[in-house]
Amino acid sequence: MREALNRWPWYAAVLAAYPMLHIAVTNPGQVEAGDVLPVVAVGIAAAFALVAILRSVMGTWTAAGLGAAWVALLFYLYAPVNEWWMDWVRSGLEQQAAEETWYRSHPQLVHSTAWALVALAGLARLRLSAKRIPGSVTGALNVVAALLVALIAVQAVSHAAKDRGKPAGSVASNVARAPSATAGPDIYFIVLDGYARADVLAKYYQYDNAPFLEGLRSRGFQVSDASRSNFYWTFLSIGSSLNLDYVQKLAPGTLAAGERDRTELYRLLRDNRASHFLRERGYRYVALQSTWGGTASNPYADTFLPCQAGLFGNEYLRAVADASWLRALGSQASMDIASCHLQNFETLAAQAKAPGPKFVFAHFVPPHHPYLFDRDGNVLRRATISDQFEFQKRLWEDRRSYVGQLEYVNRRIGAAVDRLIADSPRPPVILLISDHGPNLRVGMREPEQRHVRLSNLTAMYLPGAPAGFLPADETPVNHLRRVFNLYFDAKLPVLPDRYFVSSYLQPYELQEVDLANEVLPEQRGF
Repeated sequence: MREALNRWPWYAAVLAAYPMLHIAVTNPGQVEAGDVLPVVAVGIAAAFALVAILRSVMGTWTAAGLGAAWVALLFYLYAPVNEWWMDWVRSGLEQQAAEETWYRSHPQLVHSTAWALVALAGLARLRLSAKRIPGSVTGALNVVAALLVALIAVQAVSHAAKDRGKPAGSVASNVARAPSATAGPDIYFIVLDGYARADVLAKYYQYDNAPFLEGLRSRGFQVSDASRSNFYWTFLSIGSSLNLDYVQKLAPGTLAAGERDRTELYRLLRDNRASHFLRERGYRYVALQSTWGGTASNPYADTFLPCQAGLFGNEYLRAVADASWLRALGSQASMDIASCHLQNFETLAAQAKAPGPKFVFAHFVPPHHPYLFDRDGNVLRRATISDQFEFQKRLWEDRRSYVGQLEYVNRRIGAAVDRLIADSPRPPVILLISDHGPNLRVGMREPEQRHVRLSNLTAMYLPGAPAGFLPADETPVNHLRRVFNLYFDAKLPVLPDRYFVSSYLQPYELQEVDLANEVLPEQRGF
């Protein structure tokens, strides 16, 4: 038994596959088995091939296994070390401590070269001591590998148990049914992440957004001048609005204080009540890929429109690339998010000519940071999914960059809306909203921070709706309730407007606030 355990280093294949499997089992509902198995198979085959090659170089199976394990370790350590490395490079460029040297212009190439030299140095050292390494090392590492396999199996079973009894259609159980004799209008649900309300833009950014809003009104949009978001964070806000209710009622078992797992909320966001309601009335559910995790994929959509094709267009493979040495390939291995946004503007506008009826969901991260575009649409910098929030340190406080990106978004969204209205065979319904406002904090007390964060954009194109149909203080939880009542006579009650705040690290510790009666500091009062 011991001889068999010590004979062959199969642990090398486990070390190569374990991180890939970990990504899959810890992201249930976001990863398909058909995407995972080929990638894991390639990883295992590569490990076996490397062990065979190193056996001819090292002279022993024991040293060959250690060599393959060394390469696998460096393969997955590259990503975290690369984050530190890229921070250092960017910091030097931002501070302009020196002219942009060649190694600063090609950071991934420099890092990869250094990493390859480290790998070769380790293999050379192993070769020198290969015959002195006892075979029991292989046996011990094989036992460790077996424990890793057991751990990943337990994780997979645990996550599967959580989802047991949650069929895809269960979220629609509380939505009223009303059969429709004729096809309804196409419905576009467009989220502009972090887009501030007009008064916030005027007060804190010295920016007049009236021309954009008046342009929407001239097209027939109704605009809520005092709209507010119900929640602080994107996944709570969008999840609530797409499911026509507060998240506390949607997933009460997952909102325990101190809990951070977003699995169930992400599932509800993708497999939402709105899509089920409309499917029952003959609609297709169309989702555009975004650059934010919760809306970057959607296995529940009837049609999912990616903004990147090819080998690394698969989200799971991109996740593996971002977590490994493959990230050295940059946008070839990951997603260039500026290109994704540009493609999505065109994809959204083109949906008017696609067969209907359809419910189209599009989530644009801009004007939220990272600030990739200036006011004229010039791409300021390239970023990928893994480093998109590492290009500037001031984030929300970089108000000039925020306004520049917002101006460009205004033009592109305005053009897309024009095409949707002009090219649709029947006047469409268009909801143009933001999930929340900016997260400005410097120099502000908490009440003021809350008012800025919860003051969002709400504008809707509602053909046939009476003037004043949309309340001035509309909140996202009621958006689709009003739309479904108007066009499908759904008779859904309008919910009371409630507002909840929480911290990023404790998103489910929801504290309700009374914004209507909250008094702001006089020097910064609204």
